[in-house]
Amino acid sequence: MKRTAISSFVFLVLVIEYFGTGTVLAQEKVRIGVPLFPAVSFPVFVAHEKGFFERNGLKAEIIRINSEPTTYQALISGDIDATSGAPTGLVQSNIQGVPMVSLGCWDNLVSYTMITREKIDDLAQLKGKKIGINRLGGKSSLVLRVMLEDAGLNTTKDVTLLQLGGSQERLAALIRGGIDAAPVDFVFETKMKKLGFHLVTGKKTPFMNGPIVVTVAELKANRNKWVRFVKAYLDATAYVTTNKEGSIGVLRRLMPGDDKESLDHAYEQMRTRATVDLVPPDAAVENLVKMMVYVDKRAASVDRSKLGDYSILRELLAQSKMAPAKK
Repeated sequence: MKRTAISSFVFLVLVIEYFGTGTVLAQEKVRIGVPLFPAVSFPVFVAHEKGFFERNGLKAEIIRINSEPTTYQALISGDIDATSGAPTGLVQSNIQGVPMVSLGCWDNLVSYTMITREKIDDLAQLKGKKIGINRLGGKSSLVLRVMLEDAGLNTTKDVTLLQLGGSQERLAALIRGGIDAAPVDFVFETKMKKLGFHLVTGKKTPFMNGPIVVTVAELKANRNKWVRFVKAYLDATAYVTTNKEGSIGVLRRLMPGDDKESLDHAYEQMRTRATVDLVPPDAAVENLVKMMVYVDKRAASVDRSKLGDYSILRELLAQSKMAPAKK
């Protein structure tokens, strides 16, 4: 399909292009769609800023897009080459007859933490409570259903979900006492504690949260490019787990104005959550499919083996094990 101009939906998309500090010949351009709040795509920014893309012959253009449907429209039309951190369209596209695959997933846990007005020890104690969400059918509400059902709650019978809008509206409702709890992204946990709210600790629900997704056609047509992309992404993910100072430097530019305590907390969560080999566990894939069944019952019968192509990962990981250690 002929590539269309990004300007066709420019009112929905904020384009940010990063240029490397050095000059590398024969760099191939790769356009990556990420969410507006891009913490779930953190390795993309690390790979760019720390030169991993450049060293693998790639020039990255990072494009922030305000919704997952728009992201997958751009992927299908060719306005972007890949997306990182937008999982729902992976399943939806496949059941609609547009083959797409994950090449790897660095974050395989639900990113939301439940904040509550009153201290509780387990999500099961939310039975009978009012929980604020953005909107029914939105990603946060669907992920919330997976979290609550994982805790043994029926979201249609055991709790009341109230559509309140964005995080500011949910926060205001919590302060007023109009709701008992609300989901918040883990990077905001420190801020919520400072406001006097409680965080529900407990087991982390597996969920395919940060996949790299490309169309099957793109992978077949340009496999060598995606070998280099996945190599850069692997290196960036490893960097996140081993280099705190450098990673926080990147994170500070994604979360301007945040204090040291918040940045340290966000980094530590990313470090411990990271799946360094990028291979998602089966439970993470199953919970993504389960979430999509709430939207489209056809998702239940999707072929899980067609949601991911990890052949590049297997090749790269085998090479790294065979390579002699650096002195």
